[in-house]
Amino acid sequence: MYYYTYNTHILAAAGIVGILVIAVVLTALLAVLVLPKHKDGKLPAFFQLLFDAFTPKTLLLEKILQVLNVFFSLVTVLLGLLLIFQGLFANTTLLMMGLLLLLLGPLLCRVGYELILLRIMQVKATREINRKLSFLVPEGAAQAAEEEDLREEPEKEAPTTAKTPTEPPRAHCPSCGTWYQEALGKCPVCGRAHEKDES
Repeated sequence: MYYYTYNTHILAAAGIVGILVIAVVLTALLAVLVLPKHKDGKLPAFFQLLFDAFTPKTLLLEKILQVLNVFFSLVTVLLGLLLIFQGLFANTTLLMMGLLLLLLGPLLCRVGYELILLRIMQVKATREINRKLSFLVPEGAAQAAEEEDLREEPEKEAPTTAKTPTEPPRAHCPSCGTWYQEALGKCPVCGRAHEKDES
């Protein structure tokens, strides 16, 4: 009995490992041979079906959320009615809980549904914008334009040499160390007369 159970566990573990290995190999093959975007429409019927199954063009989540919203709204309404019915014969606490669930349950379900739906709509809008932009700009053109911008940037950023007005000659006062315009003839700080170099 023990030996049979031990062998069953070993076979189950080996089966799980085998399934994982096969799944990894098939995933790699599909990713390389079937799922690249450029293969869309060029595959045989079965592989095109696999391509469409694994690269959905529409979101299934929206329909699932709609069904879940209806389901949970109905559950809260029916549960609220049940609590109201029990509260009529038992106590007022169940009655109040039933009324609260009847009123707020569907509302909370709707708010949750709409919040998730808004996020899905945002994703759909982003996908649509990206799809339209990919038709406007060819795949290689965006990269070429980016490389062209990188090549042009140093030319744009090169400093331009603006003409600056020439400054009048300056003189240095050996007494106080002040620099002043030579045309003044003397230091404006200490009053020492400018001495021209005779060299």
